[in-house]
Amino acid sequence: MRYRVIQFCVALTVIGALTLAAGAPHEESVVHFDDQGRLIRPTGYRTWVYIGTPLTPNDMNPPEAPFPDFHNVYIDPVSYDHYMKTGTFREGTAIIKELVGVGSKAAVSGNGYFMGEFIGLETAVKDSARFPDEPGNWAYFSFGHSYPLADTAEKFPVGACNSCHEASAADDWVFAQYYPVLRAAKGPRQSSSGSPSSSSPSGDAMQGGTDSFDRMADTMLGASESAMTPTADTRPVDSVVPTDAEELHEFLKAGSYKSFKSQESEKHPSRGPHAKFNWPVRVYLDAKIDASLAAENESHPAGSSIVKEMYSADGSELVGWAVMVKTQEDSAGGQGWFWYETTNTEDSSDVVGAGNGLPLCFGCHSTGKDFVLTEYPPK
Repeated sequence: MRYRVIQFCVALTVIGALTLAAGAPHEESVVHFDDQGRLIRPTGYRTWVYIGTPLTPNDMNPPEAPFPDFHNVYIDPVSYDHYMKTGTFREGTAIIKELVGVGSKAAVSGNGYFMGEFIGLETAVKDSARFPDEPGNWAYFSFGHSYPLADTAEKFPVGACNSCHEASAADDWVFAQYYPVLRAAKGPRQSSSGSPSSSSPSGDAMQGGTDSFDRMADTMLGASESAMTPTADTRPVDSVVPTDAEELHEFLKAGSYKSFKSQESEKHPSRGPHAKFNWPVRVYLDAKIDASLAAENESHPAGSSIVKEMYSADGSELVGWAVMVKTQEDSAGGQGWFWYETTNTEDSSDVVGAGNGLPLCFGCHSTGKDFVLTEYPPK
């Protein structure tokens, strides 16, 4: 079940919103809830506006992809029209994702990936009245990953999926950077000055513009308080990397991690939230995590540590670090890991977040083997 929750959290690459105030009619509602607050399985969505079909197959993501199926994504027509006119996802939007298994890998047209059978259905809604405690007021639902599907679905726990979208999605928790249909449809969004902004979902930040560092820092530092708040205590642990924020900053500033024998040889595009800003990164692995990854362990030992350098868009300047240290044997859904991030290499008090169980961090890392996304062996 945890695998499927992770699958849903990561694979839902575009999210909509829907407000259904309790007891109040909504003439444009396209999804509905029962009297227990469960989402009733939508119908007729295959006639909606088709957005796209992401696919991350197993054989391109060894040993196994977290979401190896085709995901056909649809948006209701009223909301699509609103998005074209305003560049925003309105309250009342519904997004459906229908899962389709990979069928044949050969056809008369050549080799490739071809759709098999329908295997599941998922959706997300945004409802500020119904889901006031969800980051961004977005709630996520799954009707199952085998047929017959459930008639109703309860939302996933608060924050279970939102943190990855908050950190990495290009447009209002939506992974629009992977959907040219949405990018082409996006209307002019008014800036704070009242003038239209770029029609691109993420503007020049996606192109690695000169102000991408400032934009990245604003994004990370502007994350919701709940996403940046530790959800567990940091236990003492035998680790080469300190978990005290002040000591850790001095450790990083001194470059002590550069002595790790296992490290990437060069910078590369990030798989995390820095990806949409074209920030290069470089990863360093301590001896414990290196040995565990080499052994292909499902769970890494306490004290395992990883340091990631983050660079400016052109790769010329070190602008910050991200760190993860496992502080207990049980990962506890991400709470057993200490997370740290800063975009200031000089001021130790200026941190994005520090502590165990930061939703902003473990949400994105939940698809990795025991929360580790780094490819091994490092290149």
